[in-house]
Amino acid sequence: MTKIIFMSGFPPMIHGIGSYTKYLVDALCEKDCDCGVISFDPNACEFPIMKEKKVECDYPVLYTIPSCYDYNFNLIFDSLTKLYKNGDNYVFWIQQGDSFWRNRLKFVKMLKFFKEKKVKNIIVTHHTLNFQSPETRYGLKKWQYELLKNELPYIDVNTVFTNGVYMAITKAFPEYRDKIVLIRHGVPSYPRISQNNAKKEIISWLESKNELKKDWQKSVEDLNSKIFERISITFGDVGFIDNRKLSTNIHSTIKLFQKKFPNKNIIGLYIGTLSFLSKQKISYLQRLKNLHNPENNFYFFETYVPERLFAKSLRALDIVHMWQEDCRQSGKFAHAIGIGAYVIGRKLEGVGETLKMCGYPALNTYKDFLNEIERVTANSESIDLMKKNASKYARTYNWENQALKHIELVESLISGGKLPLLDGWE
Repeated sequence: MTKIIFMSGFPPMIHGIGSYTKYLVDALCEKDCDCGVISFDPNACEFPIMKEKKVECDYPVLYTIPSCYDYNFNLIFDSLTKLYKNGDNYVFWIQQGDSFWRNRLKFVKMLKFFKEKKVKNIIVTHHTLNFQSPETRYGLKKWQYELLKNELPYIDVNTVFTNGVYMAITKAFPEYRDKIVLIRHGVPSYPRISQNNAKKEIISWLESKNELKKDWQKSVEDLNSKIFERISITFGDVGFIDNRKLSTNIHSTIKLFQKKFPNKNIIGLYIGTLSFLSKQKISYLQRLKNLHNPENNFYFFETYVPERLFAKSLRALDIVHMWQEDCRQSGKFAHAIGIGAYVIGRKLEGVGETLKMCGYPALNTYKDFLNEIERVTANSESIDLMKKNASKYARTYNWENQALKHIELVESLISGGKLPLLDGWE
């Protein structure tokens, strides 16, 4: 049986890469792949924790890494040996991103340590690489180039999510071309749900929250009175608050389009909370709070959207806002595609590449972005065709199919054969 031991963030830690790993490992186990996970101690790490701390999974998870900054190589190696028996053929698969392994020099030293300990078949997946940065002629940022230069000698495979990143790394490091494999980010498969039913579920959830104050209850009631109207168009976003997402633009956008379409009711909606505290993030949160004004059709609800409702909250929106500074990769976008939400975004990095592959609008400038919103607001019929194209993408890259590609890669690596192309090309 194929065995994969992952090292990554993992629930109950609230983190995009942790959620990604949970989806992937669940899908692999459905295909009879033997898996285990080494992760961070949720009581010691720097990330928020789900209220429902119990994590349902049919495979072992060892929460042995104390911190993103402080991790003991021998402790990780001991965890690794606990998850496999001598003689087992296995792959050690590390999920890498900006917020994990923040000490990059130490991360490389860790990889070197594993090689010295005769750990075979090491794969690293990079979640947050650029391919359109002006910092290097390859499109990588300087620190990314340095990390890869130091990392690649100690690993057997580097997997990436996009054509752009694949091309950037293979151009920067042609001597390691055979180590680079493209496997696109998986897309969750959701039962079809009408937009009206999605709206009902989100409104009901907002109404039922115990900690809501009277002014919040009044705002929910006001939103409920408008969001189901035929003339209403709801534009917004869901998820963690970050100034790089430019979420305050939702407010200015609905004001602009309310003037352009006086016969429609243009609603702005953002539901989210901080993932961790910083002065910059707290300041941006306050800006969103100050913009909240039901009379002007802008609603901001500061709360964490549980995973069971996350995709439905995106489906409840007529247009999902994805004009942001950081467009390298987006797990949220995968959920939006999977549930059939309509997304307009920026033609930049991994998000831009995926938007184009889905058939969704990917725009170069914010003026183009606004023009596209105006176009679909005036003629919403074109949205249906774009959603059909996106649904084809969702079926092609669903988690079941992507899990099979992971297994194919692992089996090729263990057998010593040529690595498969999977989602890439020669």
